[in-house]
Amino acid sequence: MTWRYRLRRHLVFLSRLFWEAYRERILLSIVATFLFAMLIALLNYLYYGHGFWERYQAEAGIDKFFCEFTDMKRIVRQPFNTFTNFIYLIIAIFCFSKGMEDIKKKRAYNLITANRFYSFTLSAVALYTFIGSTLFHSSLIDFFSDMDFSAVYSISLFPLMYFTHRVVLTVMKKPTNVRRSTERLVFIAIFSALYVFLTFHLEMHIIHPAVAIIVGLLVIAGVYLEMKDPGQTNKDYLIATFVSIVIAGILFEMDIKHIFCTGFGRVTPHSLWHIFNGMSIFFLYLYIRSERYDPEFDTLRRDLRSR
Repeated sequence: MTWRYRLRRHLVFLSRLFWEAYRERILLSIVATFLFAMLIALLNYLYYGHGFWERYQAEAGIDKFFCEFTDMKRIVRQPFNTFTNFIYLIIAIFCFSKGMEDIKKKRAYNLITANRFYSFTLSAVALYTFIGSTLFHSSLIDFFSDMDFSAVYSISLFPLMYFTHRVVLTVMKKPTNVRRSTERLVFIAIFSALYVFLTFHLEMHIIHPAVAIIVGLLVIAGVYLEMKDPGQTNKDYLIATFVSIVIAGILFEMDIKHIFCTGFGRVTPHSLWHIFNGMSIFFLYLYIRSERYDPEFDTLRRDLRSR
């Protein structure tokens, strides 16, 4: 049996598994993405030149800030940067459905399945990011700009809360597959206060260094957990998370500095930043779900292998 045959058989198996497990979610995501694109096109066609956003304050020169050509007469001023936010909506649907699935099947093999709060919180964070970024790139006004930046903090703080919880449990030598209501409430209070501070009390020019520090803490926590309790997670997901974050960060800076603005056509670096940022969230969720996961416990996998 050649390696090509084994690889092809493995890919066929995974594609069947993915379709069998997530058929409804895939179809729902496709429909939602299509409707979102149609809504953007319809709004720009029906309300072109109505000046809906002109009554609100916007930063001077905001129409030239991003690479994407910005027509201020549109109601969705940056259609492509707006459209690529669809990835956050898909992630919100996926995380919420997995949380509901954990409840239905009474899973409790790691921190996130025993404490379904994490799935529902990440779903809410992704939905908030979708709404905030969509409204900002549609309007480019200051109020939604602040909302968009606050979503960046929520995305950064969620994994920090999860890793902090796991680190504390690891140091205290407590199992992670137990529902911990008291500890969860403590972490919610701490990180909610931190979110409020970062969002409402931190100067705008400190945002990027603050997010960089949070990412650095995530790296340290991830490395510590993998060294302290090795072999309990799928590290490929963690690597994919950090690679996606790095690529997203590079694309973000490229768009700000107008590097390759014309070379991408409508696919600007900032629109790709949304995609890779969303991918990092998705890979992170797969990573934290992989803790102490045993594929043999999955009846769907067994059924597909037996066919």
